[in-house]
Amino acid sequence: MFKKKPKYNKGKIKKFRERMRQSQDLSPMNRKKRPMSNLEQRVADLLDELKIEYEREVPLKYPGSGFRYYDFCLYDHGVLIEVDGAYWHGERKKIDYSSLMAKKNDMTKNWLAKKNGYNLIRIKEKEIMEEHEEVREKILNIVEEK
Repeated sequence: MFKKKPKYNKGKIKKFRERMRQSQDLSPMNRKKRPMSNLEQRVADLLDELKIEYEREVPLKYPGSGFRYYDFCLYDHGVLIEVDGAYWHGERKKIDYSSLMAKKNDMTKNWLAKKNGYNLIRIKEKEIMEEHEEVREKILNIVEEK
């Protein structure tokens, strides 16, 4: 007559909560094998030309959850480099959700880099394509400061 209320398994719930806690402590995923975009390849070629050692796809721990990845890290100089493509980071006339989220992510990365003691260089697609020498000078100036 009466339907029994289904009992939930306390043991399974406890194990699930433990797995969730452990997943937040995992090390960052290795994104170095991810292929570079054309813009990232140009910056990598520039860094190689300047004989500056760098590491790609460097994670910084974000408080609360997860990691934020930066395109290049110059450990010897305390500099992070982000390459901003026109599609995601360009100035759009019409504001939409994806452009707002890209701006929020950029601000988060700026704050996180500063919090961890890094100088962050943002290089826009237009600069890479049209003002190659200025980008070169920008990188050299910051590297020589350190």
